[in-house]
Amino acid sequence: MTATRTAMILDAGFASLPLQRAIKTASFTTLVCSGKPHDAGMKSADIAKVQNYADCDAVLAIAREHHIAAITPGVTDVSYLTGSRVAAELGLPGFDTPDVSDTLFLKDRFRAWAEQQGYPIPRAVRSAEEARHLPFPLLVKPIDAYSGIGITLVQHGAELNDAVAKARSASQNGECVIETFCQGALYSHSAFIRGGEIVCEFFVDEFCTVYPWQVNSSSLSVSLTESMRDRVSECMQTLVRQLQLVDGLLHTQFIASDVDFWLIELTRRCPGDLYSRLIELSTGVDYSREFIAPFLGAQHATAFSARRPAHLRAIARHTISSDVDTHFTGYLFAPLAARIIETIPLKLPGDRLEPAPRDRAGLVFAEFDDVAELARLTPQLKNYFSFKTT
Repeated sequence: MTATRTAMILDAGFASLPLQRAIKTASFTTLVCSGKPHDAGMKSADIAKVQNYADCDAVLAIAREHHIAAITPGVTDVSYLTGSRVAAELGLPGFDTPDVSDTLFLKDRFRAWAEQQGYPIPRAVRSAEEARHLPFPLLVKPIDAYSGIGITLVQHGAELNDAVAKARSASQNGECVIETFCQGALYSHSAFIRGGEIVCEFFVDEFCTVYPWQVNSSSLSVSLTESMRDRVSECMQTLVRQLQLVDGLLHTQFIASDVDFWLIELTRRCPGDLYSRLIELSTGVDYSREFIAPFLGAQHATAFSARRPAHLRAIARHTISSDVDTHFTGYLFAPLAARIIETIPLKLPGDRLEPAPRDRAGLVFAEFDDVAELARLTPQLKNYFSFKTT
């Protein structure tokens, strides 16, 4: 009997579970690496290693010990950045080079590169002194944090120093970027690349209604115009070619007004909070399988029938979170003109629920009768899906 190959996954959070299932379906043994022993992915893996995957040397040692045949990121930036270095050392597929990865993932490096190349981005600087010459308001961000942690909207120069200190304290590297604040609606563009070409893409409407810098409600886009979709898609295709990105996913958050758009963040790891499930339910495309295929050295599972798959079901995703530190005792679901089709609980009664963006109580997927209701109610879902507290 042929021995199964082992794939290492650098993430054990609940949002990595669809990726782990896809890897098992591809007949790999799963080895999950995480510093959090009680995470869901550690419980379902074939092999679980308690190790902070930010430590590249330690991850590389585990990879060699288990003679892994593949390594995949999860839903965190660190998982991709470590993965790119380990993959480069072992000659494994699916990742861009560490240098290209750093250019995309580290906010200061991406801003500098994109500005030099003429991409539509906010104007950005590194220090409070330079920022005083930019038009207010400004956003101050850690260069390498996630989920909106450490971000501050600054209205006046007197607030800059405190905002910079907050951002640097949230950064692993102790660095921040300060950029002009762009007015518009928030969207994401999720694109699969093959042979240097975008072959399938999705646009999603995103809303931050509890914590201002973390998405908690979303749906396949019903508001973005076709002309704006074309402009964003053309921009991202140019970027794919310039950076010579390998096959896989390129996921981008951007802000768009009626006439302009600005690239905010780019990543090559899987987006979190079961974004993959939102796409799968809305379009029928097996997003998780397509995401992991390049890392497994697999042939592509799907011959996409359309570059922009049809909106087959009116599905909304909502992450239940809190704006205060409290204790969770149960869910509160108000009457809504939609069918709850999936609920993913993330807390037990009595568990502490920290304020967003650091914690969440659960996720809900709901289906509406038509896209008009989807568009009207998705931004209001926090009023319908919430939680009881002590």
